[in-house]
Order: sequence, then structure tokens, then C-alpha cells
Amino acid sequence: MEELKSLVEFVKNGDDEQAIDLAKKLIKHNKPEEIISCLTEGMRELGDNFARKEVFLPELLIASDALMEVMKIVEPYLPIKKENKKTMIIGTVAGDIHEIGKNLVGVLCKAEGINVIDLGTDVAIRKFIDKAEEVSADVIGLSTLMTNTMKGQKEVVEQLIKEGKRDKFKVIIGGAPVSQRWADTIGADAYCKDAFEAAKYLRNLK
Repeated sequence: MEELKSLVEFVKNGDDEQAIDLAKKLIKHNKPEEIISCLTEGMRELGDNFARKEVFLPELLIASDALMEVMKIVEPYLPIKKENKKTMIIGTVAGDIHEIGKNLVGVLCKAEGINVIDLGTDVAIRKFIDKAEEVSADVIGLSTLMTNTMKGQKEVVEQLIKEGKRDKFKVIIGGAPVSQRWADTIGADAYCKDAFEAAKYLRNLK
């Protein structure tokens, strides 16, 4: 649908005003999941372009701001499922200030009835672990958009092992440079390529 494609382009370009106006129009005739799906694919492309150094940090930041403005319009229309008693800590690892993917994961997981605690960006290893223990979290979600901060995901898993706490939490990872192979290498429980996969993982978690 051309209007959905236009919305993605407005968000990518950081055109808040046009993105908001179009989102208000689209939400009247489209399922919120359809809108989010298009935005997710668009943001994944943007992340891939960043990884290839075809776009740069300022462009990501303005796109992120535009995305969150659109999500303020779309999120209230998501059907909220009954509380499923799971709690997830989520954040972008130390050294990385990107939050586009993380924010989408948070929105969709909340719609699943999950208690989502967003620690923000540039989150230290200690903060992930301490907060997860404090709230008795079921899952720690680790996001990154840069190859040079992927090690932060590995370090969280290693620290959990070192402290004898690895079995207390499921660890899921995501981000443009991340893959299933990387998840297997560092011993994460799951790799989620997008927000929909993360929400599905949490929904099916026993």
C-alpha cells in the first residue's frame, strides 16, 4: 500500500509532522499490526544501511524520534491481551545509544500483556543484572545496532554465568548486526530478528 510506504519514508526522513498526520489517517482503516509491520521492515532497512555506513547517527536519531511520535498514535489501537505474569528487562547495551528496535519490541511485548521495564540506552552490565534480580524478571532483552558494541551482549551472559545466575533469566538478543550464529556463540537463549519475533517468543515462553 502506497500510503504505508509513504509513512515509512516520512519516519526514515524524520518528517514528524507528515508522519503524524498520515498515521492518524491510516489507523482509521488499517490494523495497527500492519502499520507496525511496515515500520519494522523500514527500520530494519535503516539499521542495515547504518551498518553499511550509508546513513549516520544523526539520521538514525531523527528517524527514532519520528517513529516514537507515530507509535504514540498507533499503540493505543493495539489489542491488549490479558496479563501473562511475565516480566522483561530490556535495554540497549553499553556504548550504544540506538533505540528504534528496542522501542518497537517494548510496544509489542506490552500488547502481549508482558510487564516491560525499559532501561533505555547505553546500559551497563551491572544495571541489567541488578534490575533483573530486583524485579524477578523472566527475560533480559539486549539490543545493539553497532558491531563494536555486540560484545556487550556477550558480557552480560558471561557475567550471569560468573555469578551463578545464568539459569535465573532467559536472555534474548537483537539488532541489525546480530544473528542466530552470534546468539549460539554467546549462549543467548534466543535471537529475535524483529519486534514481532520477540513478542512471539515472550508469548510462548513457559
